[in-house]
Amino acid sequence: MRLVALLLFVCHLAHASGEPDAFALNGVGARPAGMGGAFVGLADDIEAVYYNPAGLGNLKGSGFTAMYQTPSLETSRGFLAYDKAWNHHTLPGSAALGWLRLQSGDIELTNTDERVLGSDTLSNDLLLLAVGVKPFERIALGVSVKYVRFSFNGFSESGLGFDLGAHAEVHVFRFGLALTDVNGTTLRGSSIEAGRPDASDEIPMRLRPGMAVVLERPLRLPIDIHWLADQMITLKGAQETRLFTGLELWGFHKRAALRGGYQEASGPTLGAGVRIGRLQFDYAYLFSLHLQDENRLGLTLRF
Repeated sequence: MRLVALLLFVCHLAHASGEPDAFALNGVGARPAGMGGAFVGLADDIEAVYYNPAGLGNLKGSGFTAMYQTPSLETSRGFLAYDKAWNHHTLPGSAALGWLRLQSGDIELTNTDERVLGSDTLSNDLLLLAVGVKPFERIALGVSVKYVRFSFNGFSESGLGFDLGAHAEVHVFRFGLALTDVNGTTLRGSSIEAGRPDASDEIPMRLRPGMAVVLERPLRLPIDIHWLADQMITLKGAQETRLFTGLELWGFHKRAALRGGYQEASGPTLGAGVRIGRLQFDYAYLFSLHLQDENRLGLTLRF
């Protein structure tokens, strides 16, 4: 026996913010996470497929990246992305594919008498296909198509959405702007109870402005400094805002990095990275003000 009440309860846990894409709002990648999840304004790596598709237009080479978030309470989170760049003389850019998955196992199923009937696995997926181009020397534009899916105990709902992005460079400043889930993304699924209307949820449209300051060897010091700040503004439904800020220091000829940041309503973050040839290893630790702390591991291969 499957109960609508149970399903709604589990949906509430998965959508802790009250929004069906809550599983994705904590961002992707170990490097951006170490900088407090601020990446819209910098957008200089493959993770731009999620944060700001316009950043893909700035990438000079192709690559692959993977992130693994260590399991907590039977819940794991992973991200994979591949980017293919081209160097056309009038319209350089790149295209990328990304996949984010959150999975929670061994969720008990009970009836109205609270008798355990078994267990099932809850999964959330976000698939991204994005293109970024650089029509002008210091301006890039991008667009992405996304597919969002939720599944649990024989029920699933899914939908298609679109993101738009822009990025500009002005001296040491970087400015980014992403409009996500343009006009809202509707998720639909068939009801699990006969005679009931189909289920429907909507991901609200959000505006994400971002800014970064990029200082290479300031005062002739052997370091590079990236300072970042993003804001996420919900445009439909509750008018919520969140601030993300971070700092990244590269040394040893850009072979090692230290990072720190803060996510409003979540907590501080720390991170580090090491480059060895074409490989880059990243780690991030996310302190949580409300839930368990998180560990993220990242690997990037450039070619």
